[in-house]
Amino acid sequence: MVHLSFVACGLACLGFACSSASPKDSAEDSGTVDPRDSGSGAGLTWEMLEESIDASVLVDATVLFGNSDGVQFSHSKGDSTGEEFLLLASASKWLASITILSLVEDSVVSLEDHPQEYLEWWTSDPSDSRSEVTLEQLLSFTSGLTGAEDGVPCVKDGESTIEACAQEIYSTLFAHEPGEVFVYGPAHLQVAGAMVTEATGETFHRLFRNQVGEPLGLKTLTSFGVPSLANPRVAGGALGSAEDYAKVLTALSSGALLSPESMEVLGRDRTGGEVVMQEVPEAATASGEWHYALGCCRECAETPYSADCDQPGVLSSPGMFGFYPMWDTARGNWGVIGVEILDNDGSADITVPLGQEWFQWAGELLEEGAPP
Repeated sequence: MVHLSFVACGLACLGFACSSASPKDSAEDSGTVDPRDSGSGAGLTWEMLEESIDASVLVDATVLFGNSDGVQFSHSKGDSTGEEFLLLASASKWLASITILSLVEDSVVSLEDHPQEYLEWWTSDPSDSRSEVTLEQLLSFTSGLTGAEDGVPCVKDGESTIEACAQEIYSTLFAHEPGEVFVYGPAHLQVAGAMVTEATGETFHRLFRNQVGEPLGLKTLTSFGVPSLANPRVAGGALGSAEDYAKVLTALSSGALLSPESMEVLGRDRTGGEVVMQEVPEAATASGEWHYALGCCRECAETPYSADCDQPGVLSSPGMFGFYPMWDTARGNWGVIGVEILDNDGSADITVPLGQEWFQWAGELLEEGAPP
């Protein structure tokens, strides 16, 4: 478990704690300064990046950067290692959407499918808007369901099942017309998980292992099992290591995990246009105005969101306890900030701005071909 060396302001927000400062301000506040601003005239080096990580407020952390060829930079601070298993929290969302998209590729389900095609208790009455919900809307958090982290108690119930939890959500948390409102919370993915488990007869844990974990050689403990295998929290119940998440991002970047068509579907903006952003993670406004794709954020440094951010860019999925994976879809570079900060409600207040700064530096070095 990782601890901060100071008490940061806590801002828990709907699945991960988020920054209210810009990346540059937050990095400077934490003692991390771009060495290129020192006046020395020296260019950035990997050694300087290591020094920046060591100088940060993170006590125990593993930082990995790479591309389609795999890990190109690895640095651990404190007692952290890239192999240790961490609670991924909302970094689970990205893994869940990748798992479900792989099932779409295998023609097991379709993004246009409705829950009632798999869940017999879900209404098919055309006068009831719940009958219009699609799997795609569930993955993009625009299904009409509401409920922040503390508003969906069944996702924390290890004695329940994923289908029973989905039925409870169906009965109590439908609040908007499908496709019109974005609400960041765990309800959508729990229903999506129930759909695919019913479609296959497998637990979500087994689906992830079949579709992602075993093909990529991820360790057995990298899985969805919190609070239980019968009722995994699809939006936040995965365990994993920095090294295993790096394997997923390498496979995405190299095209070894999903087809180019599926990767375009994965990263496409689902919250532009007329979608009302009702419940938004604070990180989505802290350093710009982020939008949402399928189970992952589309980072945008502009406020308000501009057409420049419609171009391929950085996808990410920060977790409540600080774990922060990111992938620059235009350049093919990826990064993982591997931490687990359980004693601070604002963990991503620290890791998001630091990760953005380090990712920018690493991207420059990788483009220059500088050997680590």
